[in-house]
Amino acid sequence: MDEKNVTNRECMELLRKRMCSLFWKIAEEKENITIDGVWGYNEKAQFVGGKVINLCSYVALSYGQDKEEREQMLGVLSEIIDMCSGMKMETWGILNGLTGLYRLKMAGVYDQVVSRQTEKHFIETMDWHTFVDQEHDYALIHKPTNYYGVAFGIARWRELLGWDEMGSSAVLLDHLLNHISGYSGEYGFMDETKGEGRFDRYSILIPAEITELVLKTGWEEPELIRDMLGRSARIVLQMANEEGWGFSYGRSIGAYGEAAVLQILAAAVGLGGILTEEEEKLAYAYSIRCIRKMILFWYDEEMQSINMWNKGRRTDGYRNKNRILGENLSLSMQVIDVIEEWKHHGYDCSQEIVDVDAWKTIQDGLSFTRFAKNEYDRGLILYRTEGHVWSLPVISGGTPYFDKDAYLPVPRENGVLEAVPDVRHGSLVPKLVLEDGQELMPICFFDSIEQSDDHAFQMKLSQMCLIGTSSPTPRKGIEAVTTYRFNGREIQREDVFMIGEGVPLKEICLCFDTFSRDPICKEHEISFASGPILSIKTENYGNGTAKAVKSSAEPKQTDPVIDLSRAEMTEYQIPEDSFDTPHGSNNTQISWSRPWNGEQKLRLSWSIRF
Repeated sequence: MDEKNVTNRECMELLRKRMCSLFWKIAEEKENITIDGVWGYNEKAQFVGGKVINLCSYVALSYGQDKEEREQMLGVLSEIIDMCSGMKMETWGILNGLTGLYRLKMAGVYDQVVSRQTEKHFIETMDWHTFVDQEHDYALIHKPTNYYGVAFGIARWRELLGWDEMGSSAVLLDHLLNHISGYSGEYGFMDETKGEGRFDRYSILIPAEITELVLKTGWEEPELIRDMLGRSARIVLQMANEEGWGFSYGRSIGAYGEAAVLQILAAAVGLGGILTEEEEKLAYAYSIRCIRKMILFWYDEEMQSINMWNKGRRTDGYRNKNRILGENLSLSMQVIDVIEEWKHHGYDCSQEIVDVDAWKTIQDGLSFTRFAKNEYDRGLILYRTEGHVWSLPVISGGTPYFDKDAYLPVPRENGVLEAVPDVRHGSLVPKLVLEDGQELMPICFFDSIEQSDDHAFQMKLSQMCLIGTSSPTPRKGIEAVTTYRFNGREIQREDVFMIGEGVPLKEICLCFDTFSRDPICKEHEISFASGPILSIKTENYGNGTAKAVKSSAEPKQTDPVIDLSRAEMTEYQIPEDSFDTPHGSNNTQISWSRPWNGEQKLRLSWSIRF
């Protein structure tokens, strides 16, 4: 399909047809549904029952061609809901299911579709107490803090459905706000951990998720969330690009990189008073591009499914292919929710738009958003040039992601330079190997991040980070100053290490994963015959060696699977020798390695042209 020749109206019709097709597939195949050979209701797809209720309730209410077909679909929906009531549901699944049930209540068909027996079962099982310990100050049970937002949504829907008295939702929201205040400080971005500094896509998305619930349930927006949403929306607008790509770093991106952009901008517009008139026009133009990307790029007609796992694409183990049915359901509904919000605000996403002027409102150059500055500095550098948008995250990642490639302080742009999910290649970050085999990197423990001139940022570290462990571990004895310089279509990184007396350093290493092909080596510069990266040049790393790499067919699993269509499914594990990224496989890896020659001041650098 030639994406450029597909109109916005045709995109909306494709989405409608796919959602209707999925509705009838769920109805016909029932508990035995499979997508691309994977059984939809396997035990690793823990949210799927609620997501089925959410999408199918929307389709039955919105896509019936006439009164007769609508009544037929509502009858089928009743059977689907009864089927889902027998499934185990957790957290996000409960939230999705309650969203769908409340949609039926607002449409006046709840009693027609949901039997008393099924409702009684839902009241007992679709509850936030399954992951919040109310007796111990509402402590979360083995969940990261963003799950207070999920608990708030569940409690709020239960109150609106008349299942509970009012009150619990406010308490749960207060716990979320207290965490944000405690671990975000003056900059207003949520650390997903208790102070380890994990600021990724979700840190920017969380105020949009809360705002979406606020808008749907008639809650008053907390001022803290409003302020956070404004900051998040402006980061996203700085990322705006005509290709419709979203976030390019952190875990669980892929299609969710675009979905996060859509949710943030729709929430900002829906709440009102967040964006200027010019910003709103840009938000709409960017959102349309992201909607098209969701519909035209992420859906694979051959698979009849969202594709985040096959043909060279890969996301992290959390969002593995066991969840294929749930991802088709939730991503479709996220797009629909965004389209509905823009419609409510007076925009028709099926119309063609002339958005040339909107794109002119953002300028090329460098920008920096600080996420936190206490013991360590955290933030996001964005670099725009000639249609390219690069994201450089200077964040920790926290346990256990801190040394995974998707969290390293390396510039990323979708389709140009991407990280392999869940692996520790260390692409484009120097690695210092000690005599005993321990490996150190200048990551996590950033004392400062400062812009040194119009084209450069400098990060200082008074200690290195030991990698290959479960948590970030500081290692004293080596200090570093890392400078990134941005100039047109060239990015340079320079590291200056001060090696203390007695540090048993042995070796200096570097690697580079790239989509580009057919490397041509000439001294310390390697150019490529094809691909988005034109060349990489290094200083003081020694000679590089290149190898062609291939896409892995499927993620490896911890145990054999007897029958993918129905058997108990195992967790996916991304192998360390994988080179697949969210948008396709890398084609080449370059490696450098040389012995330490005793330098107390060690200067290393690389530069890429794109």
